[in-house]
Amino acid sequence: MALPSAGSSISLQQVNVELGNTGTDAINMGSSAVRTLFDVSSGAIDMSDGFGKSSELSLTASAASSANLKTLFDNASAGSWAGSTAKRYTINSGTTMGIITAPASMGGTLIIAHSGAIQGVGGTANGGAGATAMTIQSANITINMASGSTISGGGGGGGQGGTGGGGRFVSSTPCSGSNPGGCTLTAFGGCDGGDANVYDCFSNTNGGAGGAGGRGAGYGQALANGSSGSGGGTSAGAGGTGGNGASFGAAGATGATGANGNRTNGSSGSAGGAAGRAITFSGVSAYTIIGTASGTIHGAYT
Repeated sequence: MALPSAGSSISLQQVNVELGNTGTDAINMGSSAVRTLFDVSSGAIDMSDGFGKSSELSLTASAASSANLKTLFDNASAGSWAGSTAKRYTINSGTTMGIITAPASMGGTLIIAHSGAIQGVGGTANGGAGATAMTIQSANITINMASGSTISGGGGGGGQGGTGGGGRFVSSTPCSGSNPGGCTLTAFGGCDGGDANVYDCFSNTNGGAGGAGGRGAGYGQALANGSSGSGGGTSAGAGGTGGNGASFGAAGATGATGANGNRTNGSSGSAGGAAGRAITFSGVSAYTIIGTASGTIHGAYT
């Protein structure tokens, strides 16, 4: 944290802590560490030179579809990600971020001061999985969630509706002395003076196609409901309605089963997409999240 601002007083203990030392360590005000912190390269140095100064490398997020924190910090100060420098990444209220990645091999510490929204990508239509919002691959990272902040895995896409069952219908053609053709023929009475003196022709029809599932909620997109299936042929079943896309951090709905025809039953709809995780800790056994009761997390994170 920064040293006190003008109008306050600064103690040697506070300077030590800001430099990463214990508060009781001996300190030389003319040392290079203190001069770097106070931004006084030479000459006289006074405690008032330290007002508001911080040893942290601090960055503020701008809305973006993704952010690789190693890239951002190394661009700001070469080698700082692996170095021992204390780091802070601030996401202000009203700022919406897409996927954030904190890669492995970070040195020092990192505080993610989060007051905005972090959102994974939503699943695509017809069962696409939602994406993880944050991936943490280094230790010594603290996520500090302020009131009203959110971390949200992408919602799963809805599954496609099932195909409708097949139909069958019969058409009758008066006898004319020959098979009329054009369909699968079964002669009940035939043309020999029997039951009906007609050709009874049976034709098969296809069931309707299942409707598309809706997309899941995610960065830059709202969830969508599934669409209706198409109608089938004569005596065939309509396709099932596609499953609805899910809200943040939830799985998409399964598509509805297609309606039965008079020849075959409709098929089951496909499963909805999996929910995206809010946070994935990869290779990190210990982590710190502060403020989960103040902010809101949609999706798994433990």
